[in-house]
Amino acid sequence: MKGSIKMIACAGLVLAAQVGVAQPESAAIIAKHQLSECMSKQMSANRSLSYNDAMRACKQRLQPPKDTLAAINPTDSGTKAH
Repeated sequence: MKGSIKMIACAGLVLAAQVGVAQPESAAIIAKHQLSECMSKQMSANRSLSYNDAMRACKQRLQPPKDTLAAINPTDSGTKAH
């Protein structure tokens, strides 16, 4: 009986360690998942929409506007240091 309790406890520790070691998803994986969800919603809402058209529409929707990208890292418009 004591041996089986130790065995169950060890198995629980091993499983807990594996769950704790799990790495968070990278930004690329998250972006692909968001694109996939968007495309499935687009294609289910419009049955005549092609896969490629849904991909284009979702990529445009998920990317920030170019004005926002320029505002994130503004460059100095003054004189350049030599």
